[in-house]
Amino acid sequence: MTVQRILLAGATGVVGTELLRLLRAREQFVRTLSRSQGNAARLRGLASEVVVADAAEPGAVSAALEGIDTVISCLGANVSMTLRERRSYHDVDVVANTSLLEAAKRAGVKRFVYLSAQPGPGYAHTRYLAAHLQVEERIRASGLSFSFVRPTGIFSALNDMVAMARAGVGTVPGDGLARTNPVHPVDVAEALAEVLAGGPDVVPVGGPDVMTRDEVMRLAFDAVGKKGYIVHIPAGVFRSTSVLLEGIHPRMSDLLEFVAAVMTSDSVAPARGTRPLRAWFEALAR
Repeated sequence: MTVQRILLAGATGVVGTELLRLLRAREQFVRTLSRSQGNAARLRGLASEVVVADAAEPGAVSAALEGIDTVISCLGANVSMTLRERRSYHDVDVVANTSLLEAAKRAGVKRFVYLSAQPGPGYAHTRYLAAHLQVEERIRASGLSFSFVRPTGIFSALNDMVAMARAGVGTVPGDGLARTNPVHPVDVAEALAEVLAGGPDVVPVGGPDVMTRDEVMRLAFDAVGKKGYIVHIPAGVFRSTSVLLEGIHPRMSDLLEFVAAVMTSDSVAPARGTRPLRAWFEALAR
């Protein structure tokens, strides 16, 4: 097996952590990049080397690229409904990944693998997806070898559904009939590892089960052992709130725009993943 020298950015995220474990089990050299000492501390003893630097700051990550063959970027703002982070998806995803990409080019890195997102016709226009697609465009134009792994949605983004199920009430935007096949973070990590040395430019990744949004919510009710009931909220409520928050809380504005679109549109990709959502929900419920 050829041992590559890999820089993994975003290694403390749910996919990044699984990918780090996978690559180290294969005895690959993996240097991780973390923005804070707290995140870095979680990786010591697992990563080959740990570097603390903020990729969003120009020039901050240059030293982290020394001697690196391949960059894997799992950098990106999550879809959590937290109020703490106000920066837009553009100001996190595009800025940080562009800085990392420019540093990789200067360092002579050969390959850049990016954890992106699967764009669907009903939600590709959203600012959340636009940020991912803009990063892809910049990588394509860089001259580096590349692959983009595009999951439909990662199980961890659905964790709040188990909390709602415990309360007996699940809220679903729209009519609940839009279909999706979300995917386990380990399945996504495996897809990233598969294109480490080379592969298709674009790898869409879906899970094994295609379900409507209502069926996903009912699966969460099953996991906690409750019947519960579903409340459908008009997508327009999310869209109008997004507009109101645009100048006040850019991140929440971006997120609500995305939720309104993706929850009322089909988001289905080829079923590369094998791990079912039911088992994930049941583990959370326990």
